[in-house]
Amino acid sequence: MDIKIRSERISDYSSVANVNYEAFLGWHPDNQYVSEPVLVDLLRHNSLFDPELSLVAEFEGKVIGHVLFSPFRFIVLGREQMGVILAPAAVKPEFQNKGVGSRLIEEGHRKAKEKGFVFSLLCGHEGYYPRFGYKTAMFSETGANVNICREDFDHEGFNDRPVKEEDIKWIPELWKSQHATEAIALMPGENISEWSNQGMHCRCSVVSKNNRILGYVRYASLKRLNIKELVAKSEDVPDILAYLVWKSYGKAQGEMSILLPAEKINAMLVNSGNYRITEGRIAHKAFMMKVLQHAGPVEDYCEKVEKGLIKPGIIAFPAMFDIDDGRDK
Repeated sequence: MDIKIRSERISDYSSVANVNYEAFLGWHPDNQYVSEPVLVDLLRHNSLFDPELSLVAEFEGKVIGHVLFSPFRFIVLGREQMGVILAPAAVKPEFQNKGVGSRLIEEGHRKAKEKGFVFSLLCGHEGYYPRFGYKTAMFSETGANVNICREDFDHEGFNDRPVKEEDIKWIPELWKSQHATEAIALMPGENISEWSNQGMHCRCSVVSKNNRILGYVRYASLKRLNIKELVAKSEDVPDILAYLVWKSYGKAQGEMSILLPAEKINAMLVNSGNYRITEGRIAHKAFMMKVLQHAGPVEDYCEKVEKGLIKPGIIAFPAMFDIDDGRDK
């Protein structure tokens, strides 16, 4: 097959959407909704988006495959590093198992390395991606489980509102200081759209008490409160959590998950009420990383995780990925 691999053009957008729709249709048989075409559109809004890393496979003048590598800033072992997220990768059904996906992924790795990105990260099939050099079980998408009981909590004076442009002056900086020593963390960005709602089941809010801002929170409240991003000073975290539980369950008592390490949450909540914190970190084999530039903190991180010297870090994927939340809920 005479397949051409190239970067996408604006004129390819419709074809790329069609490829992703056809490739992922049927992954959730009980729900015909396919989120990947929308995810691609949202990831193009990323302030670091690079159209040269959105690749298409072309056969006889038609787009038959697509892969997107999205640049993001990360903290790795306390140092800022530039990496890419591979998502999604799609090939039209009639062209699958013919090496089209492999060529797209390999060309994406080559371009990302050439541009200076030090690693690639993905959630994918553990039987497929290791052939490209991806290491499995490298991070977790879950953090701590917290059970809270604040019978004395008074919700008067608390409020939450959508993120405003003025908040981007403090949210990213506070995020950086909060995650400065993390084993690995993903920086959402520095634009308002990167800290705003991108999914029907999620909220991105600035929480205040008596008109004083306590912090920023991105959360979903489906069967259970799930806090995906929490940016606040340690002393304000107990009040934020109590308010969110009260808002979700009608009282300041209940369970939640938080995408932060249990030890960090424990330090924030010490002597602040009745809390029970358990480790919820799970590094499934599907959570993978590939080192693109060797002899640096990313390679050190992977080696330490593989040897059990450190726990796999926790990745909170940015708000664009919330588009898929609740598809089967």
